[in-house]
Amino acid sequence: MKILRNESLKKHTSFRIGGPADYFSVPGTIEELRRLLVFAAGNRLPLAVMGAGTNLLALDKGFHGLVIKLAGGLDRLTVRGSVVQAGAGLPLSKLLKSLAGRGLTGLEFLAGIPGTVGGAAVMNAGAWGKELGRYIDRIKVLDRHGELSVLKKGQLGFGYRKSNLQNGRYIVAEVVFRLRRGRPRRIKGRFKGFLARRKASQPLGCPNAGSIFKNPKGKFAGRLLEEAGCKGVRVGDAQVSAKHANFIVNLGEARARDVIKLMTRMQNSVKKRCKVRLEPELKIMVQSSLT
Repeated sequence: MKILRNESLKKHTSFRIGGPADYFSVPGTIEELRRLLVFAAGNRLPLAVMGAGTNLLALDKGFHGLVIKLAGGLDRLTVRGSVVQAGAGLPLSKLLKSLAGRGLTGLEFLAGIPGTVGGAAVMNAGAWGKELGRYIDRIKVLDRHGELSVLKKGQLGFGYRKSNLQNGRYIVAEVVFRLRRGRPRRIKGRFKGFLARRKASQPLGCPNAGSIFKNPKGKFAGRLLEEAGCKGVRVGDAQVSAKHANFIVNLGEARARDVIKLMTRMQNSVKKRCKVRLEPELKIMVQSSLT
């Protein structure tokens, strides 16, 4: 297990934005994750935990502490009947392909969503009216001192793009799903259908961090932003996508401060025109945060 010094976070986020982390590491096992947490606690280091960095804005100044990245490690997958145990660092794409091949259905709606199992669980990721939390049975977590425990579904507080895991008390190590049996051909067909819908509506070819704002109840953030004239609005190299108004793309050298300024402008435009305040879905890496 390596601990890197002054590692650029720009290399580890889909936005391609961010300064250096004082300390940076990718644990390969739960035991290595535990040792990193003990290291941070013992040295009183601020801590940030990220999945694949796909729904995250790292600040220009970087992070003064330890950043733990789960993607690239903790990717073990075990299937027993309809019960699936997936490591927090396992990419969603690999999980879905494996499930389709085994004839396990339920999670096809996640097709095309980047990121890891752990990050998706923390965010209660969803699309097309479905959410991941519905299929989770329990989650293996560690606290910030490295103590291991298991949280059952009733303890996780799943809601729209939220869970109790967002309070920063725990770090996800493994997620256990309960799924249904299905025909592999039909599962693969649904997977391809969801993926095609996502490719048709979102700017997947440019550096971005997914949806910037949550959908207000009964409304769509992208539609409100489009009605408010936000498509194409630009601050520095951060620009609201012309394809989907709830996406900000990095045209090359965007800074975190550009993104934050643009987000504020987008919120103000919608508030002025539609009398709705949009709530960010994008997570910003701040000191002592679980991201």
